[in-house]
Amino acid sequence: MALEIVLGHYRIIREIARSNDVVYEAVDTRINRRVAIKELLMPPGATDTVRQDRIARFMREARAAGSLTHPNIVTIFETEEENGRYFIVMEYLEGDNLRQKMDREGPLPPEEAVRIATQVLDGLTHAHSKGVIHRDIKPENIHVLPSGLVKITDFGIARLKHEPNLTMDGQVFGTPSYMSPEQVQGGAIDERTDLFSLGVILYEMLAGYKPFQGDSVITITYHIVHTEPPSPPNVPAPLEWVIRKALRKNPAERFSSAEEMKQALLNALEQLKAPPAIATPMAPPPPVGGSHPPYPTGGYHIPSPTGTYPASTLPPPAPAAPSPGSAPAPYLPPPPPKPILSPATRQFLGTMLGVMLIGGAVLGMVVLGIYSATRAYHEYQLQQLDAKVAARAKEAEKLFRAGRYLEAAQIYDALYRSAQSSKWRDEFRQNTASALTMYGNQLLQARRYEEALAVYQQAIQYAPLPEAYAGMAAVKQQLGNREGAISHWASAARHSRGAQAQEYQRRAAREQIALGDDAYRKNDRLRALQAWQTAIELAPGTPEAAEAQRKIDQLLEELLHRGVR
Repeated sequence: MALEIVLGHYRIIREIARSNDVVYEAVDTRINRRVAIKELLMPPGATDTVRQDRIARFMREARAAGSLTHPNIVTIFETEEENGRYFIVMEYLEGDNLRQKMDREGPLPPEEAVRIATQVLDGLTHAHSKGVIHRDIKPENIHVLPSGLVKITDFGIARLKHEPNLTMDGQVFGTPSYMSPEQVQGGAIDERTDLFSLGVILYEMLAGYKPFQGDSVITITYHIVHTEPPSPPNVPAPLEWVIRKALRKNPAERFSSAEEMKQALLNALEQLKAPPAIATPMAPPPPVGGSHPPYPTGGYHIPSPTGTYPASTLPPPAPAAPSPGSAPAPYLPPPPPKPILSPATRQFLGTMLGVMLIGGAVLGMVVLGIYSATRAYHEYQLQQLDAKVAARAKEAEKLFRAGRYLEAAQIYDALYRSAQSSKWRDEFRQNTASALTMYGNQLLQARRYEEALAVYQQAIQYAPLPEAYAGMAAVKQQLGNREGAISHWASAARHSRGAQAQEYQRRAAREQIALGDDAYRKNDRLRALQAWQTAIELAPGTPEAAEAQRKIDQLLEELLHRGVR
């Protein structure tokens, strides 16, 4: 049966997408116009605080996008509220978003990638001029119409510079792979944050994969803050220069405006049309120890505690900015590595080996001596490595004490992955979990519940800390999910001891008692009895268990009296 719902004077045709909110295709019955409607959804059991926060952000999105009138920005027609339902009415867009286009077509030709990027920059120029910073520029929020026209969509986390900020210091918004370093670190942002995100997209459009990769959010954000992406394959030098400037870690080193970045892209495209003799190709660095695949196969290598990379994963240096009117400087491949042993040393060792072979009976003693010396030197190297690991760990500890938990977690994660001994690996795994848990607590205090839940889950993957389970339980409570809260409080108790374990048991029991109370109010007596009995089993011997038993006794007496009558 077709969905036929009327919302105000709009007739809903179908659901287009659903995430935190839901988007419908609809028809304005007054003028028979096809539109898209984005309706605010509330989490089940959301508290009044959560509701007010989500409504405030939804209305901010409407004001941000509604204040913008530009061909490259989705048009907002109106914002409505009807019987507690909040929705935004906007133009209906044919075609696909950029993510769908890239998934279907793969890497895009330079001309097409530049055409899309310059239209996005036109839209951003207008938005920035009105004091609107998008903060979530990503392929899913860039729509490509069949005509080729590009539109920026979804201003859900946009910031309006002329209004008070809804976020707290240290709060993180955005999609991890496309966030700028300042977003990752919860710092101050401006228009150049959007330019960094577009630089990531431009890299992805041309290369076919993202510049900052990893198997977890921590790894991805670590690379965003600390490492340079590898040179994208088959990307002309002028375009690579634009990408690298947009991806500078320091905002002051990026393009100063969307218009400046657009002009740089157009200039790069003109250079591509010049005769080949004028072009200055940027060749990738020569492979070391064999050829390397054109696409990364395992994400990025996290730097070792010494701050060095293996030769095969060393990112190429970013080219220096060209002087006005000149082509980008050519890439100069690094000199070949110096041999570990000099020719004189090799000759000496060869002569010594010959003498040892002649020595016959002495050979065994010599070999044993060399082996012992080698083992001693290896142990010395391990000691030096541990010293450097310890120094890096102190840096992470300093960040942790300063409340910069995400940065501390990134360092601990890198040390965990590159540690040479099981002792260090176990310690850094625990430290990563602790830092992530504290970061989750920050997000919880800022009422960013979905993000906090994801961070707690990540922490548990490193180590099952009871505090992480407790944080998940607190999130579930805030979202009105009592069953989820009970499960996580019980998990926290299982991974704790002593008084702390009992406290978690009591919290689980209190939520279980509340479930029984709800069932009783709905006249579901059997379910109420089961819930209260479970509360006793969760926290035996506690005041909560006594309360649950009292409720059971009262209900049984009530049922008995009804039976007598």
